[in-house]
Amino acid sequence: MAYVGQVSIRDGSHMGHAIDYISREEKALSLNNISNNDMLNTMLNHLLFTNKSIGERATYINCTQNPFKDFENMRKAFDKDKGVIAHHYFQSFQKDDDITPEQAHLIGVQLAQKMFQNYQVVVATHTDKEHLHNHIIVNSCNMVTGQKWYSNKKSLSDIRKESDKLCLQNGLGVIQKNSKYKNIDEATYQLGMKKKSWKIQLVYDLNEAVKLCRSKDDFIKFLSDKDYSVRYKDVHITITKNGEKKGIRVDTLAKQFGEKYTKENLEKQMGYYVPLPKNIADYYSGRKEKKKTEVRSNWEHYEKRILKKQNCFPSTINNVYRDKRTENMIKKAERSVASSRNVFELLIRTFVLLTALKKRQSKKKYKTTYYSLRSKSRLYQNNRNNTYGNISYRELCSSSGETFTIKVDAVNLLKLANQPILYSALMQDNFAKITVKEKDKKFLMKLLGMDSREHMFDIQNEQINNQNIYRELKQKAESNNQKLQYLVIDKSQLELLKANYISFAYFSKEDKYNIAFLPEKLKIIQKILHDNKQSENIRVNIRNEEKVNQVMLKNNTDNPKKIR
Repeated sequence: MAYVGQVSIRDGSHMGHAIDYISREEKALSLNNISNNDMLNTMLNHLLFTNKSIGERATYINCTQNPFKDFENMRKAFDKDKGVIAHHYFQSFQKDDDITPEQAHLIGVQLAQKMFQNYQVVVATHTDKEHLHNHIIVNSCNMVTGQKWYSNKKSLSDIRKESDKLCLQNGLGVIQKNSKYKNIDEATYQLGMKKKSWKIQLVYDLNEAVKLCRSKDDFIKFLSDKDYSVRYKDVHITITKNGEKKGIRVDTLAKQFGEKYTKENLEKQMGYYVPLPKNIADYYSGRKEKKKTEVRSNWEHYEKRILKKQNCFPSTINNVYRDKRTENMIKKAERSVASSRNVFELLIRTFVLLTALKKRQSKKKYKTTYYSLRSKSRLYQNNRNNTYGNISYRELCSSSGETFTIKVDAVNLLKLANQPILYSALMQDNFAKITVKEKDKKFLMKLLGMDSREHMFDIQNEQINNQNIYRELKQKAESNNQKLQYLVIDKSQLELLKANYISFAYFSKEDKYNIAFLPEKLKIIQKILHDNKQSENIRVNIRNEEKVNQVMLKNNTDNPKKIR
């Protein structure tokens, strides 16, 4: 697996230095041989709709091999040459990962293509340390919209999730059946291996404290003797190693090492837990709500911008709002479509009604405008495959985040008209296949009035995705003059492969499943199934308690004072 971090770049000299640093000859992978590697070259060319070129030591996406000037020109064109001008991401693989420099570079390019659509990006792979790592520099200004890239906790979390997904797809790390806790962050792990992580020692000290302490005073004294400072409040316990600048709350520690380290559970184990008085609990919960601010991902910013541009109803996202006139219009439309005598008439009536709903105007509550379908592209419609929606299917699927697809009666498509949701729909006979982002699934169910049938649509979505994957796998195999591989597995193994994001299609076979996949995935699949069959505790990517034990074995446990 890989750890992903980020640094913001605010001035030209910093960016010039960063670009020069990532492409240095003594550090960066030479990419001249990639053009001679048929497999890697083919895989790079399969990154759809991306304008890229492979230089000597970096891959340039949507820019030339002079990225500094290209970045600057793009920002000035949109008058966005102030503040943060670029973002420097690094994707660091563990030294025990079975990965070649070429594969690491390919994963970096795939990550950039998925997360930074319509942004200018430079990707370089460094081989000068024990662990391979990618450097990804992104211009802050979008080439199409001029919108700046929002770097926050949510966007970084999205990038890390996509990075983990790509790593798992390439066999770097294996998710076990009973993965209990989140990963220890890479920084803590690396510091622990260098005998510098006091967090790991704190876990052991807390384990000892719950056995020996029976009161709050005992707990504070025990940790003070262990060279910690303790700030014990009604809601939180914050512990700081003397000499360190920052402390850590036990509830934060619990997210990495297990729920038994929360304040409540520590007090319960020591036998003096008392629930907070209601007035104090209400005070802190109210204060939290007041301080809470909305943090949007880059996709959510893009979504809001598109919906505003399209003059959708001014209801908030994930909130249905219709007035009486619109509801009556939909009911009449449903009756009209239901009375259609054939498929052709159904399609014509549906298109006309969708157009009428889009042109609907209310003077009191909305400020919408009349528009031409051709000039405004409010409604994508292709006569050949009958595609509708307010965003193209390609754009919806190629951006970050999973998609959700269901098949419903075509008349239900009318309920999505002018609502704050990005969707693409394909009309087939008297049915419509509607695709949205996974995060909008519940809102889609609410719009269609089918909340109670969510489980049924989850199964349907899985079936549709399975059919699409099988079709894509067959096309890829045929284009490479290959044949799909097949393997019979049980249900638990099927779920395991899904959890590791392996691309495969499956078919039920009594109580077993027959899976189809590309030949190059055979070794990864065998590795996942073999490692899990051997033992639940075997991990390619060492996690949590295994990491703690590994660090403690490396360090001298008889002298824990050395660990800081």
